[in-house]
Formats: sequence, structure tokens, C-alpha cells
Amino acid sequence: MPPIRAARDLWCAPLPGPSDPARPRSLGRHHRDLVFDEVGFAYQAGHPVLRNINLRIGFGETVAIVGPSGCGKTTLANLIWRFADPTSGQIRLDGIPLPEVRLCELRRQIGLVTQEPVLFDDTVWNNIRYGSPEASEAEVLQAAQQAHAHRFIEHELPDGYRTMIGPMGGQLSGGQRQRIALARAILRNPAILILDEATSQVDLESERLIQHTLEQFVQGRTTILITHRLGSLVLADRIVVMEDGQIVDVGRHTELVARCELYRRLYQIQFDDLKHSA
Repeated sequence: MPPIRAARDLWCAPLPGPSDPARPRSLGRHHRDLVFDEVGFAYQAGHPVLRNINLRIGFGETVAIVGPSGCGKTTLANLIWRFADPTSGQIRLDGIPLPEVRLCELRRQIGLVTQEPVLFDDTVWNNIRYGSPEASEAEVLQAAQQAHAHRFIEHELPDGYRTMIGPMGGQLSGGQRQRIALARAILRNPAILILDEATSQVDLESERLIQHTLEQFVQGRTTILITHRLGSLVLADRIVVMEDGQIVDVGRHTELVARCELYRRLYQIQFDDLKHSA
């Protein structure tokens, strides 16, 4: 297979916003907890997107974040890999405030799959292998198989793994792009996995297969799951319910159905949509 064209790690590429500390602290591979301590965030002064977020996520825990559109779910996830820094409060990974860690060291521990994944005008192979440039051919193929991408790559794309996918993966469907991004995240073997509506464009049958893979893959890593899809919630150890930039409740599905009106409403909406689409 052809070599990766990109010269540097995607996660270390410079972005507007946070920069490296003058005296960085060594983090090591994540092993203890991720803590949000009175975290607030605003893109514009006086217009908070997040307010008073207090949450501890233990290593190896899978936490789902649910809530109405615009409630701050994705913004919360973006703060973990320092797309931006909180405007108040602090986020700590294994006891170390995130701004005290080199961006590259932090981001190398994170696998990210979003609703609109970032893909490059390159081959399918290189887009997957970008998650771990040193990976072997067998490891790339295994990651693609785990993400349930191998079959469509081999049978639906004109040149298989050598197919050029166009700018932002424009030659692929939304579901295909998400599966390529998931394969890249799996290949990365991250300590922290962030799935932000990661199967929103995948058909239900493929979603069930991917969910089965994720049940195994999330073991031994911290997973943040942002979703509107009911089926994905079975992966969660806890569910965080957000509204208007705040956490309104945290618990298991049965607990939240019993006591949280907002969660019951969100659950009922999704249940009704599922019945209508059946």
C-alpha cells in the first residue's frame, strides 16, 4: 500500500486557540480519571455555553451525554482535547490540568469520531492509517473489519483501499465516512475515545454491528459517547443529561426514566421515532 502523504500527526497539527505550556508536565498514558471542576465556557463574553460543569469520569468508564440540540454536549467534548479551554473552572486528566500538558501528548491519547469526520483527499488506506502511521498492513485491515468498513471498501469502491475519496471524503456516503473515521480511531488504540454522533449516518443494521464491536473496544479505555440513538445507550455505565449548558442529572437509564422528566421526554421522542421508522 502507498505511504501516508501527510507529514505530521493530525492531532499535533497547529490550530487556532490553545498552545503548549512553557514548562509542560509529563502526562503518561491516561489511567485514573477525567475531572471537570466548575467548568464554564463562552464563545462570547456574557453568553455562556457551559455553566458549572462538575463531573468525574473514572478510567475505563463509558459515559453517554444526552440532551436537546444546542445544550453544550459537543462543546463539552471539544474541551477534552483542547479545541478551546474553559473560560472558568478547570479540567484535569489524572490530576494534571490540561493546559499544563503538551497538546501533542494529550491528543495522541484521544480517538475522535464525529458526525462529520475530518477526512483527507487521499486514499482510503491512508485515511485509516493516519490514526497510527506505524501500523502494519494487518493492523489496518483488522481496524477496518472492526469498524465494519472492510466489506464496502472491497466490494463497493472502484479501487478498494487505493480509492481516492476526494476532499473531505466527498466521494463517500456519510455512513461510509463515519466507518472510515471509526477504523482510524480503532487503529489509534486511544486511552480516551470520544464518539460524537459517530453512527448518526449509518444504517440500523450496520449500527448494531458497530455497537457489538464497541462493546469490546471500550473496555480498558475512557469513552465519552454523545448520541441521540437509543441503541448506543446500552454501552454506557452512566448517562449525563444536559440542558442549557448545565448538567441536570446523572445516572443509569432506569434511574433517569424514573426521576428525570427531561430524560423521559428525550427517550420518548426517540422511541416514537424508532417505531415510525420500523
